[in-house]
Amino acid sequence: MTTLFVGQSHVGAIRAAHQARRATGGKFKRTRGIHTLEQGYAPEMEGMDDPATARFGPLLRAELEQDIALYRPRLFSMMGGNAHNALALIRHPRGYDFRLPGEEAQGPPPEDQAEPVPFALVSTTLERHLELDFLRLRMLRDAAGAFVHVESPPPVRSETLIRERADAFFKDNAIDTLGVAPVGLRWRMWRLNARLFRAQVESLGCRFMPVPDEAKDADGFLREELAGDATHGNADYGQIILRAAEDLVARG
Repeated sequence: MTTLFVGQSHVGAIRAAHQARRATGGKFKRTRGIHTLEQGYAPEMEGMDDPATARFGPLLRAELEQDIALYRPRLFSMMGGNAHNALALIRHPRGYDFRLPGEEAQGPPPEDQAEPVPFALVSTTLERHLELDFLRLRMLRDAAGAFVHVESPPPVRSETLIRERADAFFKDNAIDTLGVAPVGLRWRMWRLNARLFRAQVESLGCRFMPVPDEAKDADGFLREELAGDATHGNADYGQIILRAAEDLVARG
């Protein structure tokens, strides 16, 4: 069975991994990545005046329908996955942190000077930033059926790597001036992001696939050699995700 990954920027690691596979000249199962924001699918969505009935645009729907009809792929979602970075990659002028219920003993501790913020407030804020991604999940299920959602990459521990490889969004939002957010806050926001995505995915009758342990260091952060930039995995990271997806397909 072939695999089809649908999402936004995190699809890039899958495409890079597949290209690397093809360059070896070996035989591999068909893999495809669809980036829903590419100009060829515009508009990505239609009917947004009523989110309850909104759906993917006609070109994107047609592409999904054609791929499914021709290849009957196992469908994987890589929708969103960067909202937590948008909120917590850059150090806030007024340092804050929060406790993650059920995981208080995990991850780096908050900085001593960090202002404690209620978990409910942080969760509600992140959920608000995830509304569009959750809408995409519903649209994907409606357009293509059940899928497996791939957890977004863990944060990179190294502040130096983040500063050096931060993309334009973070540069434009003064990461060079404000600095990188504390490592514990970044880890907890990623874990909360995963928790919210899992709940949404399972509410749609779909499955959630965590990032494999082999992509993480001993403390649960993304291994530095697998980082493409400050927030995305590279081709080697994509290979790990591809193998995990193919193993899941093989197990049924």
